[in-house]
Amino acid sequence: MPPAARITDNHTCPMADPKPHVGGPIVSGEPTVLIGFMPAARKTDALICTGIFDTISKGEPTVLIGYREAARLGDKTHVGVIVQGCPTVLIGSDNVAPCLQDAAETGMPFVTQAKKP
Repeated sequence: MPPAARITDNHTCPMADPKPHVGGPIVSGEPTVLIGFMPAARKTDALICTGIFDTISKGEPTVLIGYREAARLGDKTHVGVIVQGCPTVLIGSDNVAPCLQDAAETGMPFVTQAKKP
């Protein structure tokens, strides 16, 4: 599970037209939800990229903050990616989610993970 993104966390931007973009901080978020004392970032929140505004284009669909998907380290921006997050708040699913879903559907009381050969 990746760390949650917040206002002031940075993103990178690989665009270079006509001057290179370098990315910048997230500048809008949900003021009623604080993560590490900062407002939580969500899909469509604004960030600055070399003086212009950009937006977060992907979030975790299973976690909604203010009716929008929670943004995390590694989530996509317009053409870049979020590169910082709060290390003490992890959001979303990870690679064990399919195993837990299968167990719930079959009524298994616990889950064991098979060892890889």
